[in-house]
Formats: sequence, structure tokens, C-alpha cells
Amino acid sequence: MLQDITWTRAGQIFASARPIGALFPLESAMDEIGRAARDLAFCEAAEAIADNRIVALREMIAACEAEMSVQSDAVAAELQAAREGLGEELASFEETRPLEAAFRADQRDEACARITAAQKRLRGFVANPLQEADLFDPALSREEAVELACAALARSPEDIVLAARAEARARIAGAPIPVPEEQNYHFTQPEGWTAWLATRLAARTGAAMRG
Repeated sequence: MLQDITWTRAGQIFASARPIGALFPLESAMDEIGRAARDLAFCEAAEAIADNRIVALREMIAACEAEMSVQSDAVAAELQAAREGLGEELASFEETRPLEAAFRADQRDEACARITAAQKRLRGFVANPLQEADLFDPALSREEAVELACAALARSPEDIVLAARAEARARIAGAPIPVPEEQNYHFTQPEGWTAWLATRLAARTGAAMRG
């Protein structure tokens, strides 16, 4: 029951802090970084899938060729037909691979440009002590808003690309997602910076109730 009360009060703080459906300027910048980072993760996932697809086709072709030498003529003929079909499919993928890579490179550049622009807005807020926290959210103090902004500035667009790539390849391999150093949330995850904010707000509300 105490937990329900805590989150009810937290919800009331947010409800009174902004118009329905609107984002504060710094909140918008944080949201843009998260969206761009997730676009990078999808881009990197597509790149990894394309690479894996070609590797898999080559392995199947090699397996067919290895079996052909030890099978009967009838089976070898079937394997040869399968090998030819796989070869045509591989040739098609390899032909379109450069176009796909170029398209994803453009997507990557566009996402990085969005991150750069959003981080520029965050740097402007951090550097100007006259800008109050309500530029971000009245539920935060300026110190908290600056701390959150600095967390979003800790990694360059290039760093976020590498993180998105590692995350995408881990997902495709079925491996655990790498945890960002010194952070307990991922910019490329749906919760993104809101996880940081919710955790901080819950702790502050709980402390106030206990006091």
C-alpha cells in the first residue's frame, strides 16, 4: 500500500508539471537522443542480420559440396541442384549488399546528426546557470536536471553507435545485452532516460514520506 501511495504522489507531480502530450525543451532533447539511439540499434541489427545471412548461405553451400563427394549419384544430383539454388540466392544478396550498406550508412549519419543537435541543446542548458530546471521539468531541481543532462552528454554519437552495435549483435546472438559503464540504463532501450528519472523521483518521494 505504501508503494501505491508513493507512485500516486509521483504521478501527481508529473501530471501538474506539463500540459498533456507536451514535452519540455530539455525533455524533448533527451527523447530525441533516445529515439536516434534506438534507430541506430535497428540499423546495426539489420547490418548484423545481413552479414549472418551471407555467412549462413556460404556454410550451406560448403556443406552441400562436402556431401556431394560421398553420396550416390542420385543424391549428389539433388545436392547439386540445391547448391545451385543457394548459389543464386547468395549472388543476389551479395549484389544488393553494397546498396543496403549505403542506405544504412545514411540512416546512421542522420541519427548521429540528431544526437549531435540534441546534445548541443543540453550543453547550452548545462552551461547557462540562469536557465532554471523548469525548462526541463518542475519536478526536478536544476542540479538534478543538470545531472541527467550530463549523463546524456557522457557518450558521443560515435560512442552511442558502438554501444548500439554491441547491443544489436548481442541480441542476434542471444547473448546478454552489454551494460553501459557507470550507468544503470541504456539509451537504446525503450525506457531510456525515463528509467533514471523514475528511479530518482521514486527515491526522493520515498525519502520525503519517511521523513
